[in-house]
Amino acid sequence: MSNMKNLTPLAQTYLERFETARNSLPGHASPAVTSLRANGLARFAALDFPGRKVEEWRFTNLSPLTKGIEAAETPATSAIPTAEFDTPHVMTFINGRFSQADSTRDKLPEGLKLTSFAAEIDAGNSTLLDVDANDSRAVVALNTAFMEDGFVLIAEEGIASETPILIRFVSTAGTANNARHMRNVIRLGKKATVTLLEEHLGSDGHAYFANPVTEISLGEAARLNHYKLQVESNTAFHLANTDCEVPAGATYENFSLSTGARLSRNELTTRITGGKALTLLNGAYLMRGAQHCDTTTITRHLVPENDSRQVYKGILDEDAQGVFQGKIQIVKDAQKVSGDQLSRALLLSDRASVAVKPELEIHADDVKCSHGASSGELDEDAFFYLQSRGIDAKSARKMLIDAFLADVLEEISSETVRGYFANVTARWMDEV
Repeated sequence: MSNMKNLTPLAQTYLERFETARNSLPGHASPAVTSLRANGLARFAALDFPGRKVEEWRFTNLSPLTKGIEAAETPATSAIPTAEFDTPHVMTFINGRFSQADSTRDKLPEGLKLTSFAAEIDAGNSTLLDVDANDSRAVVALNTAFMEDGFVLIAEEGIASETPILIRFVSTAGTANNARHMRNVIRLGKKATVTLLEEHLGSDGHAYFANPVTEISLGEAARLNHYKLQVESNTAFHLANTDCEVPAGATYENFSLSTGARLSRNELTTRITGGKALTLLNGAYLMRGAQHCDTTTITRHLVPENDSRQVYKGILDEDAQGVFQGKIQIVKDAQKVSGDQLSRALLLSDRASVAVKPELEIHADDVKCSHGASSGELDEDAFFYLQSRGIDAKSARKMLIDAFLADVLEEISSETVRGYFANVTARWMDEV
């Protein structure tokens, strides 16, 4: 495939090393998996990494990534950070591979299965993969070609797990592998309830590319509380895609908190396929320096009588850039649907910027939809008022930032995760 159209340098590199790489990837002995990988590579070769002429990517420039990532650093002693979030259920991946030594899965309740994607694929379980041959997302196609490891979470019908499960993706310096194509699969049975926290962590100065894809399927009346903390290295690239199907009576709650990476994009696609279903998509991004953070959501209401709500807030300091793209699509005959969307950004510097693109695509007439977007600086009147009450400037500034974030953090239904994320944001604000 090296004679394809003029590809970006990184895309060309992937094509050239595929034949060698796939013999070391999980499932290489399976004809079904081998075929999926080959098809993924062919789609990626036809698409390349998206440029800014692609409408969905016009605010996010991938050229710093596509020119190629520098060679990995020389070996260093990089200790795995201790998990701050307290739970007995932990699964850890280091530099793209499952680490049994850093995981504790022995106390999971019966009916809840948490395994390694690589182990499942090597065991011949290719039914985990539901790949759309017409998917036009290049980074998803690339993931399909090079998918390496990840977690598989399966909950049987009626299982209610109150204790959160923690999944940690840790990148350390000193590895020859500077790409992580993680593939995650979540399947909840009818009326099952699970709370899951993903952490994506990396040591600053370590350059790598994280390309996780997560596929979620919920049973009727199931509920998934899905939380994500992205604190990748300040020189890393993080391009995540999460797809979730939400059937009748099911609830999907997603909250993403991003403070890391040189460039990150969190793309979330939800397909609401049943009545009385609910999606709650919320998040916060806190960026400084020259960081760039893109949040893109696509919510498709495919049947009548269901709801979606989303609130995203960003805080941008110094030269940081934020992007929010939110699309709510309601198909013909999907009546009595409610879809609400709100995006707000707080700019702490004259150099910081945010691009916002809210979209409503409505083909039904009996619906209730709203979207709002705003960006601005700290309220000067409130700032001076606090100072007039004897509060120093730095403390007053932090209080106003904290108030700006408080209501979106309240959207997190898990009390323990809400407290954990509040601590993360407080530490970030200590450096403002």
